[in-house]
Amino acid sequence: MRWICAVGLLFALGCTEVASIDNPDPSELDDVEFARMRLGHALFFDAGLSGSGDVSCGTCHEPEQFGADGLSRSVGDVGTQVRRNAPSTFNAALKSRQFWDGRAHTLEEQALGPLFATDEMGTDEATVLEHLSTRHVEAFDTAFPGEEGPTLEQATVALADYQRMLPRRSRFDAYLDGDRSALSRHERQGYRIFRRRCDFCHSGAGIGGSQFEVLGEEVPWPSDRRADQGRYEVTGAPADRMKFLVPSLRNVSKTAPYFHDGSVETLEDAVRLMGRHQLGRDFSGADVRALVAFLQTLDAQDVQPWAYPDWDPARR
Repeated sequence: MRWICAVGLLFALGCTEVASIDNPDPSELDDVEFARMRLGHALFFDAGLSGSGDVSCGTCHEPEQFGADGLSRSVGDVGTQVRRNAPSTFNAALKSRQFWDGRAHTLEEQALGPLFATDEMGTDEATVLEHLSTRHVEAFDTAFPGEEGPTLEQATVALADYQRMLPRRSRFDAYLDGDRSALSRHERQGYRIFRRRCDFCHSGAGIGGSQFEVLGEEVPWPSDRRADQGRYEVTGAPADRMKFLVPSLRNVSKTAPYFHDGSVETLEDAVRLMGRHQLGRDFSGADVRALVAFLQTLDAQDVQPWAYPDWDPARR
């Protein structure tokens, strides 16, 4: 781990340092770990796990869309529109919680949610287990040697292990690791603004995804867009009204539209809204352009082959 949170007050408030990441390397996995990753890949793109047999995890988290789907709100089983924008899976492993309201603590816990949500994959436990026992028995035996299965717990472990192999380095990671030429002067200018205004919330390896913040901290979010109360709907605590998990900004220029409701189409508009509602300031046009230039340096430099459904799952 390349960063350490300060103790005392900063520890209580949260880590404010961004951090670089390394590219996961399947060749470093042992045979069982690789088998679990391979099984997780197969399950991620298996539409047979849905109630209709038409929707997989990969339907709403497409590699061509950097782990999102380009829609304001995804379309789930039998054409039902889901309630919230689909977060990217590419950096889900870097977040401390899952879902916009943080109701899942782990990737394993998160994996169960879409399976059984009526507006997402719309299935039930018996249907899932029957499908796993019909199609994936040998893969489960290899991934979980000596264990009885397939089980739902094993399936969620495999899905989580697969997602942990998805984060990918960006030019900004090279910059953090000491390559000052990785960013242009304009991009470095944007980073300076980001450090002054944004990185307290967008921190850590995910450059976000590690804390909750009220949407509309300084200037209230528009009243006609407050039906979704975020974290409050999980906890019932008044202080959690309009509080959402701060999104990871990795690949942010590739994963429009923005916010929990997918209501903002462009990164420029998202930056302006964050300045206004979270900071109580109106960014100048020059500041917006510099910030957007910096945010584009957070895009992964390549998409790993195992992010695609046709990945050849050979051992090496």
